Amino acid sequence: MSASREKKTRSDSTYVQHRNNQEADKNRRKHILYGVAGGIVAVLAIALLVWDSGFFQKRATAVTIDGESFGPAVVQYYYQTAYNNAYYEAAMYGTSDFDPSVDPAEQVYDEESGQSWHDHLLDEAISDLTQVTMLCHAAGDAGYALPADDQDYLDQQMALLDQTWRSSGSYASLDSYLKVNFGSYMDEDTFRELYADQVLADSYRQSYSDSLTYSDDQVEEYYTEHADELDTFGYTVFTVQASVEEQTDEDGNTVEMTEEETQAAFDTAKAAAPALAQALPHRVAAGEDVQALADEYADELYSSTIHTTAVGSTFSTAAYADWLYDSARQSGEITLSEQDRSDSNLYNYYVVQFDSRARDESSTADVRHILISAGEDPTDEEYDAAQQEAQDLLDQWQSEDGTEEGFAALAEEHSADSGSASNGGLYTGIASTDSLEPNFLNWALDPARQPGDTGIVKNESSAIKGWHIMYFVGWDDPEWKNTVTTTLQSDDTTAWLDSLTGSAEITRGSGLDYVSM
Repeated sequence: MSASREKKTRSDSTYVQHRNNQEADKNRRKHILYGVAGGIVAVLAIALLVWDSGFFQKRATAVTIDGESFGPAVVQYYYQTAYNNAYYEAAMYGTSDFDPSVDPAEQVYDEESGQSWHDHLLDEAISDLTQVTMLCHAAGDAGYALPADDQDYLDQQMALLDQTWRSSGSYASLDSYLKVNFGSYMDEDTFRELYADQVLADSYRQSYSDSLTYSDDQVEEYYTEHADELDTFGYTVFTVQASVEEQTDEDGNTVEMTEEETQAAFDTAKAAAPALAQALPHRVAAGEDVQALADEYADELYSSTIHTTAVGSTFSTAAYADWLYDSARQSGEITLSEQDRSDSNLYNYYVVQFDSRARDESSTADVRHILISAGEDPTDEEYDAAQQEAQDLLDQWQSEDGTEEGFAALAEEHSADSGSASNGGLYTGIASTDSLEPNFLNWALDPARQPGDTGIVKNESSAIKGWHIMYFVGWDDPEWKNTVTTTLQSDDTTAWLDSLTGSAEITRGSGLDYVSM
């Protein structure tokens, strides 16, 4: 082969090799490019999965209060509480125009400012969280430790939480139960921490309130300024009401009335009512028995309350309140008061007779109790079984301990009254005007009662029926004085809370974007 031919061959060979190297490089770059692209897609896919899991959202700061940061899960918990309150106010009591069937963000709460219900509920949530947070911080600054009974209550609630999700059979874990009921960002640690904060805050608030004391002069000064609300009044009242009765057809179906028909029916009823309303005062003034009159006119009266006693604050909005409050009022005096409620097609007439007015000096009572449940609608046999259980527990206590502390310990362990069990079954300041179970109230306020007295009384009127094991702790301040002290403590505690929350530095964060219903 000639030199030139050999050189050309080498040159061709080198060219081919160079081309091959170029192709190889291109393929390598392509594979690298595809590999990088594939890696990016994989990373994006993983990031999307992590995002969907709520990993980033739950770690975002929703609000910072007094230097402590909270995520969406905590704010969501308080938001749902505010939502539930709005729901009950609207659905149960009709005191709100909130519509649970519509997204809160799509409802206007304040027409003037344009604030939505969502923003209002968010404000409520942050306000409640701020109060709890500032109370916890104040408790920490004061070196306040959770008392044993409050710690026991917290432990019981956490045990109940665990029992609830397990017994339902619908959840794989406590976390899944919490996410369904308290939002997708909630977890066990967060829930336990926020619930513990709530218990600590409430315990410290109550401790602060209980520590407030007042001199006799302070109590008397408050009484003098609020005697109308604090005194106990004796009186009789007959209510005659003009109203539009519902119209029905032959089949009992409601017949809708036109606006003109409704007004005509109301005018007729309003014209007929004064005859009875004006006749009653004359008959009462003539000395006729008021109970006999109530029986005679039972079908015509809207209501009648005969020789009742009530604290002045309970009827402060009644049409006849100012008449009863008048310090010149004398026993036996009678008045006829009217209340126009035309907007509701109602017009009320009240025939009122004044009996008495006095400051209630009767002592209030402090008792402990243990409620042994017989169920919500017990049979005689179930009542008997609960009574025997109550007697056995009382006998056990008397034979083994017999002290108030021992009784309190049994109440914490056995009482079906969740409202007092954690406090050793203690009720303080029991007064005759309290809406307690009658048998319970009568036993507690028996004038012959002495500290250390025990007994068993039947509970027939509350939701949980059964038997109360009673322990009388002792007599307390007169009812009026107890009311004044409690009111002063409440007012001063509210002012203290306002100062705590008013000093809080609050910063809202991006995590609030993940709080909603």
